[in-house]
Amino acid sequence: MLENQAAESRRFAVIDLEASSTKPKNRIIEAAILILEDDGHSMVLKDSYSTLVNPEVEVPANILELTGITKEELETAPKFFEVAEDIELFTRDCVVVAHNVEFDFGLLREEFETLGTEFLRKTKCTQELAKQHYPSLGKYDLKNLCELLEIDLTFNHRAMDDAVACAEIFQKTYLETLGSSREEGPSFTKIHKEFPSLDLKFLGELDPTPGVVHFNNDGVTVYVERFENLKVEVPRLLLRFKEKHGEEVEIEELQVLPYKDSLIAMRKKEERIAKLNPVLNVEERKNSWGVFLKENPFSLRAFPLFKGKGDLLFMANNKEDAVHWIRLQLNDVEKQEFAYIDQQDQKLINRLKKERERTIRAKVKPFASYPHDYFVVMGPGRDDDELSCHFFSGGKLSGHAYLSGQAMFGIDIAPKDIKPARENEILKHYFLREFQDWKTRSRRDHSIKVLKSNKKASAYRDPNEEVNGNTMAAEHAPQTFKKKQSKKKKKKKTNFNRNNKNNNNSNNKNSNRNFKGKKKHHRKPRPNNAQGNNKGNGNSAAPKGE
Repeated sequence: MLENQAAESRRFAVIDLEASSTKPKNRIIEAAILILEDDGHSMVLKDSYSTLVNPEVEVPANILELTGITKEELETAPKFFEVAEDIELFTRDCVVVAHNVEFDFGLLREEFETLGTEFLRKTKCTQELAKQHYPSLGKYDLKNLCELLEIDLTFNHRAMDDAVACAEIFQKTYLETLGSSREEGPSFTKIHKEFPSLDLKFLGELDPTPGVVHFNNDGVTVYVERFENLKVEVPRLLLRFKEKHGEEVEIEELQVLPYKDSLIAMRKKEERIAKLNPVLNVEERKNSWGVFLKENPFSLRAFPLFKGKGDLLFMANNKEDAVHWIRLQLNDVEKQEFAYIDQQDQKLINRLKKERERTIRAKVKPFASYPHDYFVVMGPGRDDDELSCHFFSGGKLSGHAYLSGQAMFGIDIAPKDIKPARENEILKHYFLREFQDWKTRSRRDHSIKVLKSNKKASAYRDPNEEVNGNTMAAEHAPQTFKKKQSKKKKKKKTNFNRNNKNNNNSNNKNSNRNFKGKKKHHRKPRPNNAQGNNKGNGNSAAPKGE
């Protein structure tokens, strides 16, 4: 029955076993399994499994030396009957793939027979597949094939390392057998070589959606990054992570938080960096450069990110890229020649300078300020029936809410129940660049609606705000993070209450501003009923000029 099911399956269990090599009784001492699935586009790694096995026989010293497994590790490892059910369930409905599959599958079948169970699976051999595709190659052992196909084989004769290399060989030869133009997918062996402690099954859990990823080491988040497409971009970053941040950097855990709205992912990244201060993000921004527009005196110049003053227009990893961006913006701005102008005519020179300044301002304005003072950006919500709405008031990001499309149809002002959102210069820069990108690409997942009223809606804090992000896995919160989070929240609450005191539209009767306003507009003659009613409610209109 299992054999028939496997024949129709597009799931493959790539297996590698290390054996005791004692005759006549050969026993398993280590097993590793990778589950691959052909999804019609590429080969996807869905899960992984690895365990040492107590062989219950003496293992020769040369085998222990070859594999690097110690006698003590085998003595404390589970026996085969304790892991047999895991292996059976893990490989069910799969085609078993191995390099020299007769050895590995035969060894597994013998172990199951000692337990009185048949182990039936369809099989494929990467050694035979390699012979079909590379007939002129002299040797077809795993090491030779890895050299031919430029596959990194870090530790030969360890089960997981060999299984990862076998999976890569199978992926290449299997796709060639199909004769299709499917994507090969990320390099399992390269990622495994760079980060051997990472469980590779995370590659199969990534969705092609925007998201934020925490890169953790020893229980601490050392780096936070945002991605437009998690499935494609996370493996790419891992392959160049050490090149970018240093060979000594170790990553033990990835935490993936997917979102459907790219703007939420942008905002969440900045919030987490502000809370956690990941060491690699801090170091990265110390070395970053920015292009700043300053008004008094007028200038468009490149500075280190944390030293520049004015509106941040562009961010770069180095000074050269920042200066290059400035040159691109000024490329078509007419440069005034003063050689044939009367140098005594200072008024003319000043007028020409001001005209040039106005031209530059007009060109970089989309990178310096939002297109409107009061507007909402609508994007994908958590499901098809709602929208993710970012509200902007007075030229700043003010809050976020999930609302139904019907609720947004006739909206003119921001609703009162939006969750407040803080904005810094870097987040504003990201939002503005995203708005520019919408104009130059065919994406239709966001739209902007201008709000007619400039009234500021009162906001409340939702203690479950972090839960509203559609997280794939629970967010890792080490003790240091919790302490920082509680202090930050307390500080924010204080600032928020202070802002509410100063809010002209607040209903707080004890507000100093409201009290002074009533006192200022109090008149001796008693007003008529209409006037009295207007003055008496807490939402009285502000005097002209405020």
